[in-house]
Amino acid sequence: MTKKQKFYLQIIGLILILIIAIRPLAIKLADNLNTRSKLTKRLTGLEAKLNTLKGIDTVLIDERVKRMEIVFPSVKPIVPLMASLSQLASDYNLSFGGISLSPGSLSGGETGLNDLRFGFLVGGDFGKISQFLKALENTAPLMKIEEVGLTIKTNPLFDRLETIVSADIKVAAYYQAPPKTLGNIDKPVKLLSRNEEILLNQLVSFKTFPPVLPQTAVGKENLFE
Repeated sequence: MTKKQKFYLQIIGLILILIIAIRPLAIKLADNLNTRSKLTKRLTGLEAKLNTLKGIDTVLIDERVKRMEIVFPSVKPIVPLMASLSQLASDYNLSFGGISLSPGSLSGGETGLNDLRFGFLVGGDFGKISQFLKALENTAPLMKIEEVGLTIKTNPLFDRLETIVSADIKVAAYYQAPPKTLGNIDKPVKLLSRNEEILLNQLVSFKTFPPVLPQTAVGKENLFE
C-alpha cells in the first residue's frame, strides 16, 4: 500500500469518526429545534388567547352566567318552576294549583339536555289566561307549553262581561349540567356569533321572580332533592 493510499484511508477513517461523533449531536439539535418551534407556536397561541380573555368584560360575563343559571339551570328546576308559575299566575289574577309532576328526567342524548314534565291548573278570566300563556314561555326557568286544555266555567251566551275558564296546562322545563372540564388550555377562545349573541340576549331578558322560601323552619326547602 502506497503512502498516498494510506493517507486516503486515514482521511476516510477520520471522516467516519467525525460522522459517528457528530450524528447524535445533530439529531439532538434537530429535536431541540423542533421542540423550540412547537413551544414558540404554542406561546403565540396562548398569547392570542390571553389577549382575547383580557378584552372580555368579566363583570358582564359574571352577570350573564348568574342570569343564565336562573333561566337555564344546571339542576332540576322544580322549586323555581313552581314559584315562577305561582307568582306569574298571581300577576294576572289567576288561581293556581292542581300541580302534577314527575321528579325523574328524560335525557336528551349526548347533548346532556334534560327536561322535566310539569302539569298545573290556572283559573280565571279567559283574556288573562291568554296573556298568561304568552308570558309563560318568556319566564324563567326555560320552559315550553306542551298541551293546554280549557274548561269553560261560565256561559258566554249570557255573561258577556267575562268568560271564566279553568286551564289544564302541561309544560316541559329544561336544564343541563355544566361541562365537566373547561377543555384544553391550548384551545382558542370561541366567541359567540351574532345569532348566538341575539339568542343569549333574548334568554337573559326572560322575566324572573325572586325565590320563594319558607318563613319558618319546616324541614327541607326542596322535597325533590
